[in-house]
Formats: sequence, C-alpha cells, structure tokens
Amino acid sequence: MSKRCPVTYYPVPTQELFRRNRELIQDKPYARFFNGDMWIHEHVLPALAAPMELRDVLPPEDANRLLDPGYHAVENGYCELPDGSAYVASHVPLPGVTGEMYSWWFWWHAVEAARYTLWYPHNHVVAKPLQPELLTQPGLTNEQRYINTTHHVDEFIGPDFMRVSIRFVDPSEFGLDTRRFAEAGIVGHACARVGLLGMPVESVTMIHLARQTEDGIEQRSRSWLGHDPRLKTRFGTLPLERIASNNMRRKMAGARVGYELLLHDQIEFTHLATFLPELYREFGPDAKAQ
Repeated sequence: MSKRCPVTYYPVPTQELFRRNRELIQDKPYARFFNGDMWIHEHVLPALAAPMELRDVLPPEDANRLLDPGYHAVENGYCELPDGSAYVASHVPLPGVTGEMYSWWFWWHAVEAARYTLWYPHNHVVAKPLQPELLTQPGLTNEQRYINTTHHVDEFIGPDFMRVSIRFVDPSEFGLDTRRFAEAGIVGHACARVGLLGMPVESVTMIHLARQTEDGIEQRSRSWLGHDPRLKTRFGTLPLERIASNNMRRKMAGARVGYELLLHDQIEFTHLATFLPELYREFGPDAKAQ
C-alpha cells in the first residue's frame, strides 16, 4: 500500500466554499462525516507530474478491454489528443467498500446538497437530480434510482467553477458487454455522458467501473473529453466537427482540463473510501436512520 500524500492544492474560491459547506452541514445527522483532510496515494504523483504517452490511450470503442483480467499499462494518467480533446485514466482503491455501498452512494448523495459536500468538501456545491422522486421511491434498486436519470451538478474542477449536466446511462450504451460483468468481478458502475449546463453538447464520456478486490473494491475509470459530443437540434444531431474547431476542443478539454479531472477524481474517490463503509452502516437501507 502506498503512502498517503496530503492534498495542499486548495484554490481560494474552494477554501471559501469549504467554509460555507461546513456551515451548511453542521446540523445534519451525518455532519460528523464532514472532513476536510484530503489526500491521495503517493503512487499517483508521477501520473500527475507529466502527461501519459498517446500509445497508452484506450480508444472508446475498445472499452470492453476494461473487463479483461489484470491492469492496463496506464491506470492513472491524462493527455491531450491531437485534435484537442483529452483522455483521463484513473484507478482508486476503495478498501472496505462493497458494490452495494458504491451503488447506494450514487443516489443517496443527491438527496440534498449537504450530502454532496461530504464527497469533496472543498469543491462540491450541489447535485440536483431532475427526477428527485426516484431517489426515495420504494421498491427500486440502487441502480434504478440513478441510471437513465440526469443530475445537474455545481462543482469546482481545480480553480474553475462548473455547472454540468450528468446523464447516467446503462454501461451497454458505451459498448460494454454487461454479460461479462460477473466474470470480470464488476460489482458496481456509474457511466455517464456529461456536458456543460445550458449547452446543447454532451462533450464528455465517463466510465466508472467498480471491481471486486480482496479487501473491498477498486474503481477503474476512463473519460474521453471532447472526443464525440453531439449538438442536439430539432433536425437531429450534428457531430462536433460541424460546430467546433480544435481550438474549441482544447478550451472544452485539452491537457489542462484532463489534468484537473484526474486530480479531482483521485481526491474525491480516495476520500469517499475513508467514510463510506461507516456512513452506509449508519444511514444505509438496513439502518434505522435514513
């Protein structure tokens, strides 16, 4: 197990947000899980120090390689692609976490803004599901509470405040063979198309797969930023090439955003593993407090 590396990168706006979030959550029954001591695993640092090689990028059409045994040459890395889009690979161990906890978290955190702040107290503002009634509707599985729904999310990615639309989809929409999930040890997933709120383009394809390990689960993530967005119109859809130059792609994605997304992903999911098992025992479906 690699050493813990404390996070020291807190842009000024996120410092101010942390203080607001601490006030927001102080009267909630789960307030004791609010903790601003963030860290990442030391072995991730080289992946943040320089972009990865283009030859190690996983093309989106080869996503089923994530279901093969073992690991890829690069599990943590980011880079800018020749057309200005970006690629991010991220691997985070979540010891003590089960697939049930993981799937539960992806809807439970969206019930109210204070819950979302637990995940990344300095950077998360609010997650607003467009169908909030599904979050607490009896008789649904965890996945049915968030798959095929859209969340509007306010958060900081690095120093940038972003308002995004996250449309959670079934993994099969990205070509993943869900029939192989059990054999591959996949016990949870959160796959989505993401776009800037108010824009008619979904510019990010995001895959989170939770794979069983000896001591919990590990999340293996892949994100392609700006690679295949579609402009939605009343006449159908148009590819990005019809509406954007490579310079626009770099503004929407590029190496800078890829770097910030990798760091954000590492911080928030590493932090999630520190409190999710206990939070689930206290507020999960088998607990008295909901």
